[in-house]
Amino acid sequence: MVLIRLFSAAALLLIVSEARATSEGRPWFFTASEIESAYRYQEHFGRRLTRPLKPVECYGGKTEFVASARGKEFSAPCKFITEATRHLKEMLKTRAAKYLFPLDADHAHLAIPVPLWDEKYSKLPSDELLPLLLRESALVALYHTAEQLMISDPKSGRIHQRAKDWKAKRNVLGFFDGRSLKILPSRPDGSAREKPEYYETAATIYFLGHRLGELVLSARGKAFPFDMSFDEDFAIKN
Repeated sequence: MVLIRLFSAAALLLIVSEARATSEGRPWFFTASEIESAYRYQEHFGRRLTRPLKPVECYGGKTEFVASARGKEFSAPCKFITEATRHLKEMLKTRAAKYLFPLDADHAHLAIPVPLWDEKYSKLPSDELLPLLLRESALVALYHTAEQLMISDPKSGRIHQRAKDWKAKRNVLGFFDGRSLKILPSRPDGSAREKPEYYETAATIYFLGHRLGELVLSARGKAFPFDMSFDEDFAIKN
């Protein structure tokens, strides 16, 4: 039975990889139990992000660590890692997210208020933008969860209430000043919000659960090891 579930999870991950590789195919959606099986496989046997952040300096009491994006290294505040990890922990505790991988939650859009963007950031080269952005007190992160969740039974069409409640929380706004997360109202069609109202999206952070991850958090009585990166890398092929 265990081998059957693992092979099923592997097949799901292959399907998702192929779905992301083509822009012409229709979106793929899976039941909550299928997503759970796929995450179990990813966490133990899947591939890690190619260029994960390694904020080891932060564990020794320092306030800065060496980050990288597109092959360029720069100094980044440990507070960003601390707050982003807090966001993920709160999402998992409140079940706005259940897993850290592409079928549920695997990225966040970093944004700042439009006036601040226009005044300070709009004309900066991309390689200068991110190091400054991470230090902004007004920075927010828009997380998308339940990315590939199916809320109805594929055979009977019956709506699963728990899945529906999960998907209703799929637009999550995180703050880097200690405030609690804010669940944004869901759209009528269930789609994700591209950016928070009155904000300009300026960068993206990616994360992926894996047993060897550089970071770890605890939620719902379980440890969630994971990697985080500023480089886009869905990394779900084994």
